[in-house]
Amino acid sequence: MGKTKTTKGKASIFQHTEFTLGLIIVILFVAASVLTDNFCTMYNITNLMKQGSIIGVMAAAQTMVIITAGIDISGGAIAGLSCMVLAMLQRDTGMNFVVTLLIAVVISVAIGFVNGILIYDFQVPPMIATLGMQTIVRGIVKILSNGLTVTGIDQHILDMGNTNIGGVLPVLTIIWIIVLVVIWFVLKYTVFGRNLYVVGSGVEVARLSGIKVRKMFYMTYASAGLLYGIAGIMLAARVQSALPGGGEGYDMDAIAAAVIGGASLSGGKGAITGTLLGTILMQLISNAGVQFGLNTYMLEITSGVLIIFAVTMDMLKNRKKG
Repeated sequence: MGKTKTTKGKASIFQHTEFTLGLIIVILFVAASVLTDNFCTMYNITNLMKQGSIIGVMAAAQTMVIITAGIDISGGAIAGLSCMVLAMLQRDTGMNFVVTLLIAVVISVAIGFVNGILIYDFQVPPMIATLGMQTIVRGIVKILSNGLTVTGIDQHILDMGNTNIGGVLPVLTIIWIIVLVVIWFVLKYTVFGRNLYVVGSGVEVARLSGIKVRKMFYMTYASAGLLYGIAGIMLAARVQSALPGGGEGYDMDAIAAAVIGGASLSGGKGAITGTLLGTILMQLISNAGVQFGLNTYMLEITSGVLIIFAVTMDMLKNRKKG
């Protein structure tokens, strides 16, 4: 009996998403460090952390949305708008540095709130609502910038993108860590966090449980907008400018990180720890692949295969439970 319990315990560990992802990350990191010359350099590692930090903040937002059985493909566009608004305000208006940050973030929250209205009140499917919003916001960014790159960003933002604490840990990564800790706490210890899982398990169940579903949808998508706005500020710091196409593809990377990390598109399932590991794995594959000299198009295919595999496995698990 003792041996049987031990065997089952080991099996359950290996079936655990976080354990599997962690193991893959360690193996890939060691392989890239040993087999390539430039992967394990301080420059490359800090570059990896900076890029992963922006995707990681957006992936945290996607985790909350996906837990409610939703999806948000407007995140990259909202982050791009936040970046552009910030850059233009700082270049053209002479506003206080903090005020420009607040305006960029408030606009992002407002767009997320509108997503929530479209999805709950008008019953537009999340993918269609956020796809339409993505297109609208991309157009707004190009109109504001005339399709041109905007420079003249405040030195505080430029320093944020260039500074490494202790010469090792980028400021952008510290922001990512803070966001992860806050979202982890919200999901684990707050009523709002617990209600997210109930809503994802079934809107009618949530309604019968006394949860104000409309309020939950508004708060979820507005909170996602808040994180996209923060990601846009981080993007400005990373790129040191605002690009008309800023944030393109980031939303899909963020969704992939959340799904690979164990968030279920069927709703009711997801953890910020899994999303963290999913983000690291996605960035590691991209970075290590370049170091190995792999074709970048092949790396895109690999990312797509990972997403399909993760979603397929999740659907199979849901069918078995059903």
